Amino acid sequence: MTKHQESSIAELPVIRVLPEVLANQIAAGEVVERPASVVKELVENSLDAGATQIEVKIEQGGKKLIRVADNGCGMSAAQARLSLARHATSKIANVDDLFQIQTMGFRGEALPSIASVSHLTIASRIGSEVDGVELEVRGGKNLEENRVVMACGTSITVKNLFFNTPARLKFMRADKTESNHVSEFMQRLALANPEVGFRLSIDGKDSLNIKSGSDEVEMERRLTTILGKDFAGNCLTLDSEQEQVRISGWLGLPTLHRGSGSGMYLFVNGRWVRDQVINHGVREAYRDLMPRDRYPVVALFVDLPPDQVDVNVHPAKQEVRFHHRNFIHSLVKRALQEALAAMGCRTYHPMVDRDEVATSALGSPSSSMSAELPAAVSKPVHWDRPASQQSNRAAYSPKFNSGGSALGVGESLNSGHTTQHSMNLSDSPPANQDVGRALFQSHGPMGRALAQFHGTYILAQTSDGIILVDQHAAHERIVYEKLKKSFSDSGPERQMLLIPEVLELSAAEAGRVGRHLPTLAKLGLVVEPFGEKAFTVRELPALLGTSSVANLVLDLVVDLEKYGDSEVLSSRLDDLLITMACHGSVRANRSMTLDEMNALLKQIEETHYSGQCSHGRPTYVTITLPELEKMFGRR
Repeated sequence: MTKHQESSIAELPVIRVLPEVLANQIAAGEVVERPASVVKELVENSLDAGATQIEVKIEQGGKKLIRVADNGCGMSAAQARLSLARHATSKIANVDDLFQIQTMGFRGEALPSIASVSHLTIASRIGSEVDGVELEVRGGKNLEENRVVMACGTSITVKNLFFNTPARLKFMRADKTESNHVSEFMQRLALANPEVGFRLSIDGKDSLNIKSGSDEVEMERRLTTILGKDFAGNCLTLDSEQEQVRISGWLGLPTLHRGSGSGMYLFVNGRWVRDQVINHGVREAYRDLMPRDRYPVVALFVDLPPDQVDVNVHPAKQEVRFHHRNFIHSLVKRALQEALAAMGCRTYHPMVDRDEVATSALGSPSSSMSAELPAAVSKPVHWDRPASQQSNRAAYSPKFNSGGSALGVGESLNSGHTTQHSMNLSDSPPANQDVGRALFQSHGPMGRALAQFHGTYILAQTSDGIILVDQHAAHERIVYEKLKKSFSDSGPERQMLLIPEVLELSAAEAGRVGRHLPTLAKLGLVVEPFGEKAFTVRELPALLGTSSVANLVLDLVVDLEKYGDSEVLSSRLDDLLITMACHGSVRANRSMTLDEMNALLKQIEETHYSGQCSHGRPTYVTITLPELEKMFGRR
């Protein structure tokens, strides 16, 4: 053997068993990413222990101090000592249990991993003992054990996180950033566990303090605290169950949207997750109800048998894997679509600070609006709920349009008719309020039109208030839904123009239009060359009338240039239909007769997603009589 070979053998790596402390520190790298990770593991243990009140205290973003105290079942001295051993857990016992996970924590790595990179103290007491036990651990080494006087439950204190792993410590962000991560996590848990009270203190000040309770009042407070003051008054409830999958929660109206996905809270069997299957299903349900770059505000709970989902695919358990992902995606999308379609005349309530108005009028504050939160979803439940807590499913029966003209009054709105309507006293409701309410109730949920103002808005009176309608936005949604239905059936019905419209274009515009004539024909627009740089439009979709023909063609061509023409009718048809609906709708500053206004109101009642136009703007707002009376200081 040569000296070189002897040297190579000497340098071969040697396999050895890692020291327990080092193994725990490596595990901590997976489990303990930042202070919020510590809070997550400890609070989830508190929930598994049956706690109904959990208090969290942090200092310096959790780097200096994290304390989690609960009123759960507690641990005996022997169990507390065992909890610090790696892979020790009370939540699984055999391989089969891994596929029936019904607890938040289950791996048995959290406490030893946290203890290996901090100064940790556990104090715990079970109900059958008169006092509790306190264990102190420093860097994974047990230091001291004492008996302490305390209430039943467990309190865990973590000091000087990452004191012995400075490389990890230097990657921590500013205190405020780390505190925000903790706060966001606590809010997620508060949404999923209404039966538990949560309190979070940051540097000595209360950041979150939510009482336990799943009735309407407490749930409204919880929703308002976490999702914002506008949410409770502008949300729909959802409770649907099919094939052992329950989908429940609260859906913000499409007019209530945000610039990021931060308002989308998604839970699987009570566990907050980042899941692309559910996320995509939610966004698809809202797809043509709001601008493309906006996100809905929702708190959505998907509960299914534990053996149908794997929660052990991510170190921090923030991702899951469904056994039938396409099925879950379809259920989520359809449940939300049906709920949004069935919302009828629910629309965005203008968030006027009516308390402030009433205070200035009366000199005293008044109560705030209450949310519409039926008991069926006032408490999101998990899979192992008892049968007595099962709630009835909401029955959705969305109505489908029966076709016909855009407004059901011929094509008067698209014909250029400009008769001015003047409201007179005969249009006013009867003096007797009960008779008047009955009269306006007979006109349907949208009520009876009273007048048009500023050439753009319609005022209607209902049995319990008034409605203000943006005529263009409302008509745009109506036309869009009709166009979608026509394309899903046999294609758009065309109408031939009595006098073809000639488009005289620039050379560049003519070149673009010429490239897309076949696709325009498939969209119902028959456009033919008419000279070197001109075209004639001979036919249009019957739903669009004859207004703004040139602009419609040019805007569609711009879309086709942007999307590409090869697969556009299958991949971007909805976007093209939105453009067509916008051009085919009654414009602002267009005078309308009472018959036309009432026809529009009727069409709104019969149209899916009528609360917002295709661009996500509100089509109408409602103001109830109590709200009006509050504004004017009558209550």
